Amino acid sequence: ATTNMDQCAVCQEPCTKKCGRCKSVFYCSGEHQKSHWKSHKRSCNDVFQADQYTLHKQEFDRIAQKYGLKSDQKAGLVAEYLTSASSTSASGKVSAADFAAKFGTTEAEAVVFLEWIKVGVQFKEQSIDTAKAAGFSGSSSP
Repeated sequence: ATTNMDQCAVCQEPCTKKCGRCKSVFYCSGEHQKSHWKSHKRSCNDVFQADQYTLHKQEFDRIAQKYGLKSDQKAGLVAEYLTSASSTSASGKVSAADFAAKFGTTEAEAVVFLEWIKVGVQFKEQSIDTAKAAGFSGSSSP
């Protein structure tokens, strides 16, 4: 019996190479990986995207914790800053450099933080659109 071996997704032969992107499907050769790509692509992208969201969320949480941005006071200041900055800037966007200066993060951390906020806003907008399309208005009428 072989140990630490998985089966090739194409020929089911024992192998140790896996998809470099999602790392969840095994292949015995590059040829088999290429031939399987069309059927593997969608699940690979889903796994990869889920991993990216997880990593991004973990980094967002680390930054929020490091700078105390989850406290009620700081969260309120962040929300106020984001809504006022996006409505008052010429581009309608919040700059990572300005956010970093205001909240003491590095510019790279500000980019990660702001991008995760954007993910949350997009999710909320999609959820509201889905609810409206399903007939939920969000308001209670007698």
